Amino acid sequence: MPERNRWIVSAVVAVGIVGGAAALFRAPAPGLPGTPRVVPLSEIEIAQPGPADELLRQQAELRDLRPLFLPTLRNAALRAPRREPSRTLLDAEARTFKTSETELHPERDLPPVGLVGGVPAGKAGPADGLGVETDLASLTGIGRRQVDVVPVSARGAVIEVLATRDGRRVMVEALPVSARPGTAKPWGPLEFLATVDAAGLSSSLVLTEGSRVDEVDTHFRRYLTETHRIGARLPPGFYRITVAP
Repeated sequence: MPERNRWIVSAVVAVGIVGGAAALFRAPAPGLPGTPRVVPLSEIEIAQPGPADELLRQQAELRDLRPLFLPTLRNAALRAPRREPSRTLLDAEARTFKTSETELHPERDLPPVGLVGGVPAGKAGPADGLGVETDLASLTGIGRRQVDVVPVSARGAVIEVLATRDGRRVMVEALPVSARPGTAKPWGPLEFLATVDAAGLSSSLVLTEGSRVDEVDTHFRRYLTETHRIGARLPPGFYRITVAP
């Protein structure tokens, strides 16, 4: 009997617990038949870019696709401005000259060596300008005189060395005929940049302007470094070396 009573009490307690838990849950109430569910609509407003919202205006300009298809102020060229026919401020100014043409004597400002046909410019006439005594077909200029042309001696090239610090000319020397490059192609002046220390050239010559002939550039780089030994002839510093025919 005691064991039977224990089972009965346990069953009653279990039924009470299950009933209490079931009371916590309930089924949803059924809706009214034929009544649709109404969902409230949200209002949407289109923002207009304007001076009130500067950030919105800038974003609208960045995302605007009209310049890809239509002409706007950003992608269309304006017409060239043309000056309309009108008067200017200079038109109101009267053109007055303080001196007349008869009082103009530009020959007075010429130096004493300004001669026309051997006669000073102030006393020369039209015949002196034509050079009647020498040749009727030739015209002589003011200060023209005979110039003695001295032929240039044979040389291989001419080098000029300038200091890059102050532009001072350090050396001007004519190279012998043996320094000529072994090519018959015409070439122009070329320039090198040299860095000299106490032991001579600290690095190879840097070509800054070529002669338009690669053979000439290579020849003079090797000649100035190995044969002429330009590094031993210059004090320490930076120099610009020009080689001309």
